[in-house]
Amino acid sequence: MNDQRPQPSDAAWRSKSWSVGRRAFLRGAGVAVALPWLEAMSVNATRAESAGDIAPGEVARRSVFCMWGLGINGRDFTPTTSGPNYELTPILKPLERHRRDFTVVSGLKLTHSGGHGGDRTFLTGTNTHKSGAKLRISCDQELVNAVGHKTRYPSLVLGIRRGTGFGNPQDNTLSWSRSGTPIPAENRPHILFDKLFRPETADSLAEREAEFARRASVLDSVRAEAKALAGRLGKVDRDKMDEYFTGIRDLEKQMQDEKNWLYKPKPKVESPEFGNEQDLDPTKGRLDYRRYQRLMYDVITLALQTDSTRVISYMARMDNSDGTGAFRGEGNPYGYHEMTHHGEDADKLKWWTIADTWYMEEWAYFLDRLRSVKEGDGTLLDHTMVVWGSSGGTINAHNNHHLPTVLCGGGRIGVKHRGHLVKNDDYLGNLWQTMFGVMGVPVPQNFQGGEADGVIRELV
Repeated sequence: MNDQRPQPSDAAWRSKSWSVGRRAFLRGAGVAVALPWLEAMSVNATRAESAGDIAPGEVARRSVFCMWGLGINGRDFTPTTSGPNYELTPILKPLERHRRDFTVVSGLKLTHSGGHGGDRTFLTGTNTHKSGAKLRISCDQELVNAVGHKTRYPSLVLGIRRGTGFGNPQDNTLSWSRSGTPIPAENRPHILFDKLFRPETADSLAEREAEFARRASVLDSVRAEAKALAGRLGKVDRDKMDEYFTGIRDLEKQMQDEKNWLYKPKPKVESPEFGNEQDLDPTKGRLDYRRYQRLMYDVITLALQTDSTRVISYMARMDNSDGTGAFRGEGNPYGYHEMTHHGEDADKLKWWTIADTWYMEEWAYFLDRLRSVKEGDGTLLDHTMVVWGSSGGTINAHNNHHLPTVLCGGGRIGVKHRGHLVKNDDYLGNLWQTMFGVMGVPVPQNFQGGEADGVIRELV
């Protein structure tokens, strides 16, 4: 699935007088601006007039995991036929122009999902909402361990609610560190844009340096106290302290990575028109959902296009209280959770399908944006695997089987789309394991806590 042929080093082709290095910058008036990818940067380049396309080894492979809580109206989502020429259902109709770039995978399951607690198991595979359950790493962060060092931001963790939500019935984040710690999500597109692209100033650089010094001092103090405490503990508690030290080491590595990028210029991109930012905070009462969602997709596209990150998790709709408003401003009288408990009420079923179709229109917009970005002889969508998924089933929104799952993109990095693929009783983790293979990342030990037992071979 990966091109393993050795590729020339950056220096090998930068020696040509017309060539440009991959990390080149424009410098003027004391400002350095990162260049976009140019054909003259490619190892395939032979002359300036015909520089060449991206070589296989230069393609940035990316994975985006999006979870839509509470399932979907499976009656109007799940196709009744399979294969590449399946008939699109009402909810999938907005994706018609992309049908050769996605596969609907039916029948996937999670052992520890269902109800309203699937958020935590979606990327971890484990029943970590259960009292006493061991908290473990999510698969997006396992990808980060392999590829995160290549970008300024090892991953982006996003959600319709910011923070972790830890301790509440539902989390705000899909992402968990190696030490089993929830990673806070960001939910404001304008704040995310500033983080990714707003240039640093002398004052902000000094502030960041002071922050690094404070964090280093705190970690040193905590480590010293933890070591002293560990010497007085029994074996079980010492094992727990070892996990704690792992968390400290992770924080130290993260801080060092941040310091390494601090003085490297951020990419310069044109800012989206954010307009009234009051309407872009889902925690406030005036959320303009369609505008909000499209701006989130715009900024995610920019993050991938500029190679600011290659791994993203996004809880686009929460379990239980969905956080999106379910298009109330467009006439829907019901909350999303209320529609999943429809009791065969015809009006709720009607609006459930309408709302799901509108959500899918926004997803089609995201795919439009990814496909609009040219990259080598393909597009950003061709080099990015993007998952639309849920931890709630299609037969009943609170089932842990027949999970609604759509894998989009990745056609030029090894994904073979099949239209509608039926994989009854396969683990959702098998899709994640398949994506690891396309990314060229070995599957970690105890992957998904045992909630994966192979790849979905039809996709590769």
